[in-house]
Amino acid sequence: MPLPKSKLTPETIRRYVGDESFRRGNIYFRDGMIVHPRRADTTLKAECQGSRGNSYRVLVTLANDQITASECSCPIGGHCKHVAALLLTWLNQPADFRVIETTDHALARRDKDELIALIKQMLARVPDLESLLELPLPTGKKSHRLVKPEVYRRQVAAAFRGSADEWGAETGIARQVDATLDIGSGFLEEGDCANAFAVFDAVAREVLENFGSFHDESGDLSELVARAVDGLGGCLQAENDPTAREPILRALFEVYRFDVNYGGIGLGDAVPGWLLENTNATERKQIAAWVREAMRAPARDEWSRAWHQRVFGGLLLQLEADTLDDEAYIRICRESHRLDDLVARLLARGRVDEARRDAQAANDFELLGLADLFTRAQHAEIAAQLVAARAEQSNDTRLAEWLARHYESQRDPTPALIWARKLLDARPALAHYRQIRKLADPLGQWNVLREELLADLRRKNQFGVLTEIHLAENEISAAIETVAHIQHGFGVVYPNLRITVAQAAEATHPRDALRLYASAAEKIIERRDRGFYARACEYLVCVRRLYQQIGEAETWSRYVQKIKEDTKAMRAFKAEMGKAGLE
Repeated sequence: MPLPKSKLTPETIRRYVGDESFRRGNIYFRDGMIVHPRRADTTLKAECQGSRGNSYRVLVTLANDQITASECSCPIGGHCKHVAALLLTWLNQPADFRVIETTDHALARRDKDELIALIKQMLARVPDLESLLELPLPTGKKSHRLVKPEVYRRQVAAAFRGSADEWGAETGIARQVDATLDIGSGFLEEGDCANAFAVFDAVAREVLENFGSFHDESGDLSELVARAVDGLGGCLQAENDPTAREPILRALFEVYRFDVNYGGIGLGDAVPGWLLENTNATERKQIAAWVREAMRAPARDEWSRAWHQRVFGGLLLQLEADTLDDEAYIRICRESHRLDDLVARLLARGRVDEARRDAQAANDFELLGLADLFTRAQHAEIAAQLVAARAEQSNDTRLAEWLARHYESQRDPTPALIWARKLLDARPALAHYRQIRKLADPLGQWNVLREELLADLRRKNQFGVLTEIHLAENEISAAIETVAHIQHGFGVVYPNLRITVAQAAEATHPRDALRLYASAAEKIIERRDRGFYARACEYLVCVRRLYQQIGEAETWSRYVQKIKEDTKAMRAFKAEMGKAGLE
């Protein structure tokens, strides 16, 4: 059927594929890289020639002048330059698209013999398709024939074998395995839970078995696992037979266990929801037994063991929430080092001394979270004592920061000031200096304390922080003096501080300002840092303006002439000077 005139615009395409894919796709369109363009109803199809002589299959589906789906056999997938090229071809040359039947219509009008002949032709062209003949498929009504999971595992394994060691292989694998997952979804829609489970379980097992051999930067393999988990969850919701449900529960748990053992990368994030919300008490008891078994399993190292215990312990507490008494709950928390749950329960039961003892086993970061629990439970003094005792033994400045903030919130400025001072000593920063001023002013201590702080920062060569302080207090002369002491190697920490001082000094100290601008430009030129030539020229423009402001245009002329002589072999820099009007 003819499509109405498309309201698709280049901007719509750009938003869909992104700026870079659109730019490169436009080049592909202009170079005529789209071949054999076809349209089946609202779906556009074509092959796109690649830059190395290869070609990619491209497909885009449109609806109401919107792009609703896209696929490409390239490693990037459906938001690539090839999709952009196809859409731009449709936008500019719609008459080039040959109208063809949809796949369903083309197959429906053939009889059985023709379909068999067609399949044989396909197998002759692509022998790998022969494995599809083993796959039972959903037909729209529930099957009484159970599929063999190994058939689907072989299918998934073949996708991994055929893509080993290729860049972007995950996308190609995902495209093939997605087709297998679609079969599982088809079975589930028919109410055929047994066959759907066979498919989803096979995919989950095989993807996890191969997961460690790929980087999966695109997340394609993770998405396959997510689809398999959702499919298994759907089976769990639809299946009522206890005997059939247990393998589904086990399959879900094994995905979760794999993810925990792998370090927790998100593969099993959805599993607890399925296990907790779709199970009865008997099933949760069985899952709890699997969790305990996993907690007893050996780990690679102490860190891994602690991680496993903590994560599995959290799931165990959720599974047995309705059956655990306080002592059992507390025991699990201690065994799995779930100190936040442990301290919260002890405080809720009024067992404050126990909570305090257990909190002492926390690391520095954990202790800060536990201190907040004590504070919320109206035990702020104990919280402060715990953190202060640790701060005396630790170099973690977050402890002093917590104490300063805590005492300030308790309206106790004297200890707050003590800890704010310690924080500035350990980690000099303008924000900490300001916090001290805020605390010291009401106590009448600021004027004396300020001189001590500035002297201490100078003694420690903290000229970057000193410069920031002087700028904040509008002491331009002092900022000019201290910024001169900052080594150029500290540019990562204070990348624009000299320029900030120069900008602040323009009105009152123009000579110092132009000197700072000139120095920054000269450093860029000296390093031949081409990526910053334009910035160097911006600084030189400021130098020119300031020389003119103080009536020394001749000095500027001599200076810029020397710059030109020193850089006459640097064509890229000369080009930037021309753009900036410095030639």
